[in-house]
Amino acid sequence: MRDLISNLRYSLRLLLKSPGFTITAILILAFGIGVNTVIFSLINAVILKPLPFAEPDQLVQISQPYQNDPSASIDYPDYVDIARGQQTFSSLAVLCWSTLNLSDSGESQEIHVAFVSPSLFKITALPPIIGRVFTDAEDVPNGPFVVVLSEYFWRTRFAADPQIVGKNITLGDHSFEVIGVVPAQVRDWGPPGALVYVPANTVAPVGIFGNNRGYPLEFRDLHYFACVGRLRPGFTLSQAQADLDVIHRDLLRRYPETTEGYGIRVTSLLDAMVSNYSRTTSLLAAAAGLLLLISSANIANLLFARGLQRGREMMIRTTLGAPRRQLIGQVLLRPYCSHSSVAYWA
Repeated sequence: MRDLISNLRYSLRLLLKSPGFTITAILILAFGIGVNTVIFSLINAVILKPLPFAEPDQLVQISQPYQNDPSASIDYPDYVDIARGQQTFSSLAVLCWSTLNLSDSGESQEIHVAFVSPSLFKITALPPIIGRVFTDAEDVPNGPFVVVLSEYFWRTRFAADPQIVGKNITLGDHSFEVIGVVPAQVRDWGPPGALVYVPANTVAPVGIFGNNRGYPLEFRDLHYFACVGRLRPGFTLSQAQADLDVIHRDLLRRYPETTEGYGIRVTSLLDAMVSNYSRTTSLLAAAAGLLLLISSANIANLLFARGLQRGREMMIRTTLGAPRRQLIGQVLLRPYCSHSSVAYWA
């Protein structure tokens, strides 16, 4: 221990005597380690970190692949048939999003609005902060105009007003009654940037699909909805896929003119969310690892160059009777010594 402390103290003095070399080595290592830390934090947040919900492995996404689009969205009538006929999911939900103009207290703002089925909130298993969420009885044609606020929007736009429930806000040309506020985690995997949630059936009266086709949710060729679900406990993705294949064959038989060419696929929700980023993050991780390797190689070259100057020193130490243990300590803990340090050791 005494030799170790002595070597460490001497190494520190040598580092202070060679500030140029020391600063260069520290900057090279700091740059390589810093970049790797940032990239790993990004990968952990995007790919490795589980979704912030109970039993996140049970969350899935259902798509209807078509030709070169493996993650094509689903149409509303197919969702209804799948939800009625499936046996492997505890809940299924559809969602789409658009922008609507919010008019409130004389101020106008274009915001992202999510049109979702009520079962979305069952899938997240997150209770509202205040108020309630809308029900199946409210998500019907000509149903009431009700809205659930995201926690972020509630806090930033309405200053976390605890009396917000029961008030009305204007979205587009319609007045919606605020019935509740949901936690911020709902935005982690829902529609990107959604600030408010309204029943899926309100897409018709607000006219986000246009008004030239009647009631838009009746059409099987309107593939505009994302579909998510939660597996029943004990069921796997392969079992869910087999269940959906049976339903899809029935849809092909009943509606060949609109279903022909489409498939059906169930994937882990986390995998579906990161599929667009996994390749990019993998390339970033490889580049960061290569950068750290280059940084380490540069430090090794610097140490090797200085180590070449110590050949004569090691010979003198050996001649003077220095044991191998001390020579190894000199190399490991005093890598910056030059031949001028022999007198100190002696």
